[in-house]
Amino acid sequence: MAELTVLTRIQQVLDARRDFLVEAGAGAGKTTALVHSLLYLLRTRRDELERAGKRIACITYTNVAKEEIRERIGDDPLVYVGTIHEFLWMAIQDHQSELLDALIAHNQTLARPQDMAEIKANLVVEYSDRRRRYADGLISHDEVLALAYTLITTRPKLVRITADRFPVIFVDEYQDTFPRTIEVLLDHFAGSGTSVCTIGLFGDSMQKIYNTGVGKVTHERLVSFTMHGNHRCAEPIVDVLNRIRPELRQVHDAGNTDGQVHLFLTRKPLGGDADPRDVLTPVLDSYGWAPERTKYLVLTHRRIAGALGYQDLLALYTKRYATGRDDLLEGTEPYAQLLKSVEELSSAFESRNYAQLTALLDGEHLAITRHSDKVRTTRTLQGLIDVRGTGTVGDVLDYVISSRLLTPSGRVRAIERTLQATDLDERAQKDADFANALRALSYHQVVNLTRFRDELTPFSTQHGVKGAEFENVVVIIDDQAWNQFNVDRMLSGDDHIRARETRTRNLFYVCCSRARKRLAVVFTTPLGQEAEAMARAWFGSAHVHEGMF
Repeated sequence: MAELTVLTRIQQVLDARRDFLVEAGAGAGKTTALVHSLLYLLRTRRDELERAGKRIACITYTNVAKEEIRERIGDDPLVYVGTIHEFLWMAIQDHQSELLDALIAHNQTLARPQDMAEIKANLVVEYSDRRRRYADGLISHDEVLALAYTLITTRPKLVRITADRFPVIFVDEYQDTFPRTIEVLLDHFAGSGTSVCTIGLFGDSMQKIYNTGVGKVTHERLVSFTMHGNHRCAEPIVDVLNRIRPELRQVHDAGNTDGQVHLFLTRKPLGGDADPRDVLTPVLDSYGWAPERTKYLVLTHRRIAGALGYQDLLALYTKRYATGRDDLLEGTEPYAQLLKSVEELSSAFESRNYAQLTALLDGEHLAITRHSDKVRTTRTLQGLIDVRGTGTVGDVLDYVISSRLLTPSGRVRAIERTLQATDLDERAQKDADFANALRALSYHQVVNLTRFRDELTPFSTQHGVKGAEFENVVVIIDDQAWNQFNVDRMLSGDDHIRARETRTRNLFYVCCSRARKRLAVVFTTPLGQEAEAMARAWFGSAHVHEGMF
C-alpha cells in the first residue's frame, strides 16, 4: 500500500511538472516505478506530445537496461531510450563547428595531448566506441561527456533546443551517472526550454559501486520519494540488508519468509586459484541448495579463472598492459577479437545457426554458391571444431587463417610476421613474445573463458550482476585480491579512506541483495576481531560456520 502511495505521488508530481528523485533500495521495484511513470505519461500526454512533435527521454546506464525498458513499454516510439552517452551525443552532434572548437580546447587540457597539427578540411567529429583519434575527428565515451558538458554549459540555445525536444527526461540508475551530467540536467535542462523540462531520477545511492558515479544527489529542485518494499528477497535476507543499511529499512513481501543466510569464516587464507565449490558444495547441498540455481559472485577474475581453467590466459593478458585483462574479457584486443570470432563461428556451426554462420564467414574467400561449396565449408568447420578440442591457441589460429575461415586484422597479421624475427625493436619484440606465449596455451583456456563470458557457468564478478537476481547466491570475499575494496576494514570501521569504505559497503550490499531465497557469504581470509564481531551481528551467530577451510 505504501508503494502504491509513492507511485500515486509520482503521478501527482508529474502532473505538476516538478523535478523529482526516487530512492529505491534493492528489490524495491525501481524499474517498475520508472516504467509505471513512463506508461502514465504515455496515457495522459500522448496527444499533447504528438501534436508538438516532442518525445520523452529515458536515459539508462547500460544497453541491457535500455533493452529491458524498451520491451516493458512496448518499444513505444514516443519514448527515446538510450544510454547517457547516446543521449548527450544526440544533443550535440549537429553542432559540428562548436564541437571541433571544444575538442581542440579539450585536447590541450590533457596530460598527453594528441597531435592535431594536421586536421582534415571539413572535419566531421564522430562518436566511436572502437577507437579515438582526434585528428580524424574520432572521439570516444570520455570525450562525449567532456564535450557535452562544455557545449551545454556555455551555449544556452543548445540547451533550449534539446529541452524543448524532450520536455520530460528520466534517468535510470542515477547514482552511476557522472556528477557533471547530473549538474547539466538539474542546473541547465530543468526548466530551461520555452516549456518546463521535467527531470526524474530513479536509483539507489547505496548501489553506487563505480568510482565515477555521483552517488547521493540532493538538490533544491527535487521532490524526493523513498520506496521501502523488497519484492525480491526472503525475510532472513532482508533482515541482513537492514542491518547493513539501517538508514533505509525494507519490508519483505507477505509470505516471503522462507529463506536462509549463512556466514562462512576461515582461520587461514584460501589460495587465490582454489575453487570454493570444492568445499562449499557438499555443505550447501545439505541445506537444500540446488547447484544449477546457485550463482557464485567473486570480486576478482583471478579466482574465477582458476576455478574455470583459464588462469594462464588471464595472467598473460594482465601482464600485457594496464587494460589487458579488460580487453581480453571484452574481446577488443586484436588477438582476443579474433579468438572471440573463432568462438562465435564455432558456436554458430554447432548450433546450426546458418544465418549467423554466413554473416561470420569470410565471404570473399568462402563463397557458398553450389552444393560442393557447402560440403567443403562444412568439412572445414568440422576441422575447426576438432582442432579446438585438442590443439593450442597457435594451432587454431593457423587453421582459421590457412583455411580462410576468418581474416585476421592488420595488427594481428603484422605481429604474426615477426614471430621468428631476431632484430626487432623493444615494442615489436614485446608483441612477438606475447603472441608466442599466447600461441603456446591450450585452446581449452579460450573455450573456458568464452563459457564464462557467455554466462554459461555459475560464476560472475560482483560488479557484473548489478541489477540481476538469483535464487541462491554465494558471495566470495577475498580482501587480498584487490586494493580498491576491503570488507574487513569496512566492517571494523578502520578504513581511513572513507570513500573506499563507502564503496566497499555499497558493493557488499549489492552482492547480498541479489539473492531471492538463500544467501551465503564466504570469507577466504581471516577477519580481524572487530570485523568478525560486526559480521556476526549482521548475520546472527546461529548462521555462522567456522573451520570449513
